[in-house]
Order: sequence, then C-alpha cells, then structure tokens
Amino acid sequence: MQSFVSKVSSAGQVTLPKKIRDELGLNKDSYVVLDRMGRAVLVRKLEADRDTLAKIRSKVRKTGLTKSRVQQLVEQTADKVWEEKYGKNLRRR
Repeated sequence: MQSFVSKVSSAGQVTLPKKIRDELGLNKDSYVVLDRMGRAVLVRKLEADRDTLAKIRSKVRKTGLTKSRVQQLVEQTADKVWEEKYGKNLRRR
C-alpha cells in the first residue's frame, strides 16, 4: 500500500496525485466513486456499467440503425441509467 498526502481546500476539494490519476486512468472529465469504509475512504474510477451496455446492445440488434442514431441512443440510455443510479442532482457531464 502506498500513502499520499493531499490538502483539503476551503471548498472541500482534494487533488489526487498525478501518479494515482494515471494509474486509475482518470482525466479532467472522469468521475470517481467514494466508498466510505469506517474512518477511511476508498476512491475508485466510475466505470461504464454493464446494464447500460446490455441495454444499448439490445436496441442496436433489433434495428438497422445509423451511426448517429446509435450515438443518440447511447447518450439517452446512459443518461437514464445515470439518473436511476445517482439521481438528478449529480450531472453526468
């Protein structure tokens, strides 16, 4: 286990060290999940969820969709699943 020290800003923000961001594949538009474990917090990258991908594959198989329509369905489905999991108050993008 490696430990890193970061300061909490007045807005409650913490900067993740570059080494951790690189190892987790995080960029400026990434989301992370914070799991509270007693007095500790585990930070992990929010990955695309299998339910979203399964719904998308199902819709694509059933129709002769264009690439732009597939993209539109992907966005709509991802937004719906995000809202179901995290609510309307947390924006996906």
